[in-house]
Amino acid sequence: MKRYNYILLLLVYISLLILLAGCSGNGYIPVPPQEQITPGHMAVIWYDWPQPSGNGFYSFDVLLTIEVDPGAQSAYYWAHQFAFKNGEIGYMGLQTNGLMQGEWVGKMAIFSIWDALAAEPGPGASCEEFTGEGEGWSCRIKYNWAEGRIYDLRVGALGIDEQENEWWGAWIIDTSSNQETYIGKIKVPGSWQWLDNSSAVWVEYYGQVNDCASTPYAKARFEQPTADDGSFIPNKLTSVIGTTCTNAKITLMENQGVIFETGN
Repeated sequence: MKRYNYILLLLVYISLLILLAGCSGNGYIPVPPQEQITPGHMAVIWYDWPQPSGNGFYSFDVLLTIEVDPGAQSAYYWAHQFAFKNGEIGYMGLQTNGLMQGEWVGKMAIFSIWDALAAEPGPGASCEEFTGEGEGWSCRIKYNWAEGRIYDLRVGALGIDEQENEWWGAWIIDTSSNQETYIGKIKVPGSWQWLDNSSAVWVEYYGQVNDCASTPYAKARFEQPTADDGSFIPNKLTSVIGTTCTNAKITLMENQGVIFETGN
């Protein structure tokens, strides 16, 4: 009997040791660290433009207003994406905290084209080749955009070089002061022709968060998209909510306008 009781007590003691080993000091079983996620594109509006004649459109303009600034520690990008008739895509826009020559510089304007040939920066800007999600050239400049101000995002053809390749430039225009900031120019093969009849505006969160609910709240408005110095406007707008994080709202307005609300 004594031997039986001894074995029973020993089993209880071992069970308690195992239980305590799996608990933290406050009595809760520790939860493994949660993997962070990158929300990516949270909301998109596709512009269906009229079919351009000849080589395509030589310029795009769209107005952007960031109505609620999510703060310097966030990682938002609001952009207009375009494509060439016989070539790759590019985009330009504003970021809350951009990377320039390997350093985080805060608010920034950026202009990029995939599979481009070369680039030259505007005053105070820099251009660099990129790899990762494809290859290409990107021009970037520190740009202290302000909440509530309206900015014109403009991309346009600048002419051809001796080998008949085409230079494209990008500008940010503060419509309150008419101050124009030239980001730089990027060269693409002449065979790409000009801009195609499909483009998109979107909001991306390129940083990492613990979960979708941790994405900081932001609100921005795109409006009055035009091509060829106001000669064309889109025929149709199509809205798409992102797949990784769906906590986004798209509100369509007049003048081909749209409001993006993202995060919490």
